[in-house]
Amino acid sequence: MAEWYIQQLDAPEDIGPLRPSDLLMKVRAGDVKPDTLIRKDDSAWFVAAEVGGLFEAAMRPTIEYFCPQCERPVNEPPVRCGNCGREIHKALTRITENTISSGSVIPGQPGRSVQSWLKRKMLRRPQDGEA
Repeated sequence: MAEWYIQQLDAPEDIGPLRPSDLLMKVRAGDVKPDTLIRKDDSAWFVAAEVGGLFEAAMRPTIEYFCPQCERPVNEPPVRCGNCGREIHKALTRITENTISSGSVIPGQPGRSVQSWLKRKMLRRPQDGEA
């Protein structure tokens, strides 16, 4: 799984590694803004605005699933509850509408996936011997 890092100008250390879901939470909280420097795994640092789809993904609703018997969190069905062992085909759900703290939205940026952004980034890397 990809690990993300956030560069903090006033802090001695970078924040990370973060899972993609943790990075989205930081975007929603306003901790990551379009001009925040981030990197994926061991890539170079870049501004968050360059990650196509990052801010759009942070605004998508979050769906959580729960066992109908014990009400503990579970993965998307079909699944077996790790707590009570029940085979679940239809779970209880909670949908959270997400927002982004003001100042983090990039107006007019077309929705692009993070995957396609990363592919373009990799294609732009200079080859050995190039400047």
